[in-house]
Amino acid sequence: MRETPPSPASYSRRSRSRRRPARPRERDCRLSERTRRQLTLVGMVNPPTHRYAAAWRHPDSGRDWLRARSYVDIARLLERGGFDLMFLPDALAVPEDALGDVATTLASGGKGAVTLDPITVLSVVAGATSRIGLGATVSTSFLPPYAIARTLASLDHLSEGRVAWNIVTSTTDAEARNMGLERIPPKTQRYDRADRVVSQVLELMRTWAPGALVQDERTGLFADPSRVARTPAPRERAAPPGPLSLPRSPQGHPVLMQAGASPRGMEFAAKWAELVFVAADGIEGNRAIRAELRERARSAGRDPDELRVCAAIQPVAGSTMIDATRTRDALLSLIDEPSALRSLARLMHADAGTLRLDEPAADFLAEHRGATGSDGFEDMLAAVCRREGLSVRDLALRQSLDQLTPSPTGSGEAVAEELCEWQDAGAADGFVVTPAILPGSFEDFVEHVVPELRRRGRLAASEAPDTPSAGARPTLRSRLAAQR
Repeated sequence: MRETPPSPASYSRRSRSRRRPARPRERDCRLSERTRRQLTLVGMVNPPTHRYAAAWRHPDSGRDWLRARSYVDIARLLERGGFDLMFLPDALAVPEDALGDVATTLASGGKGAVTLDPITVLSVVAGATSRIGLGATVSTSFLPPYAIARTLASLDHLSEGRVAWNIVTSTTDAEARNMGLERIPPKTQRYDRADRVVSQVLELMRTWAPGALVQDERTGLFADPSRVARTPAPRERAAPPGPLSLPRSPQGHPVLMQAGASPRGMEFAAKWAELVFVAADGIEGNRAIRAELRERARSAGRDPDELRVCAAIQPVAGSTMIDATRTRDALLSLIDEPSALRSLARLMHADAGTLRLDEPAADFLAEHRGATGSDGFEDMLAAVCRREGLSVRDLALRQSLDQLTPSPTGSGEAVAEELCEWQDAGAADGFVVTPAILPGSFEDFVEHVVPELRRRGRLAASEAPDTPSAGARPTLRSRLAAQR
């Protein structure tokens, strides 16, 4: 008989991810002393709603997320808290239900109801910060490589080498239609195109050799033509593209990020990515994916240590466990079952009126396999549902709370200890911190968790944001390399 799952309220008392499995025995899965000393911290910023469905309704959520000042303030908070990267996801369409209607997403203020252009937002942030990395999501499925290369190189110049490119292939027909296609191509075709696009973007960014921009007032030479070249012509074109209309940027090219968890996605990550985001089922799930990614990178001829694997979490931190539990209870109190069920039905392209609420959620997910366009995300949902014996009703409530993302909950010391355990177990090189509410969740993390991570030597000591180091400031890539 299937065990009765805990009530939604019980999730406020302890984090799902705190049910700790035995430590791994395999020596090669553990991190060395040198590697375990530094964590990579990424702050995901996607107001008004991301994983927590009621974020925009929470009394502590900011209401000025259409104002530039809001993003500047968040970036400065993350910079002060030792975060390496402020990352903006993106979608090119309002999420639709099975009938192509956007009403559920808009009425509930669901994830994707409003999405600002990441490049525009990060351009504002670049001028107001000095160290934090700027992660922009740009799809490879619609734009030509030249447009992508020029945009990212521009931002890398303006930020003095702090840009990361979150490479996505997009997943929905709605996005394809908005970008001029009838439907989204199959996953294999999208990844094949992504391989070509990334290769061509990097080639374009290398068309200016170092030192090609001369600006010699005496001789009148602005740029040395012998140090600027076109790229090799792609097979589908006779004439080679380029050169890029910009000199080489401070990093050469942005740090490459990716979040695919399917076999094809991991193959792509092993070939290109420097940062990989993973949303898996707890420590063991993340450890297995990290080990596979490192092995794939090794097989692709790369040093596995060049690839930083960051686990997605939605932490709830407070001064004490009681304080954190109170915060989590407040989050739960704003989730109502009818709205949660409608949102789950929209996500999985199901009919909300015919949901069998006490049906095993794993069976429901199997019936609607492929609805989200993300195999890795659906695999994670199914794994959690099977392990915890969740019903469809339970899944709906949990999906609205945190999308079943691990949610370390407790005092700053307890949350920091859990994150260190993940790192020491070889499950993560860092974390993508997804806030339930903005800016409150980040404020709690910086106030309570960051000092504990610094005390343990997992984060660098704080540094005055406006005090540059001697000479040029370090680029994002050099900061990440220093953590290895």
